[in-house]
Amino acid sequence: MDAETIRTVAMLARKRAERGTSAAHGDGMARLGATRALLQLAADLEVTADHIDRPCRARRRRA
Repeated sequence: MDAETIRTVAMLARKRAERGTSAAHGDGMARLGATRALLQLAADLEVTADHIDRPCRARRRRA
């Protein structure tokens, strides 16, 4: 996957987390901790996308 696709998935996870907490009666996801898990997933995906965007550097081995 490319970085932009990963960021899109992160955005969707954040939106789902926000929608789950704003519902008056909810669908049970908040009770199961899904909001926290979705927010953590979104943060992890953002870090992954940043890592993909970072230019590759040749690593030198120190002898």
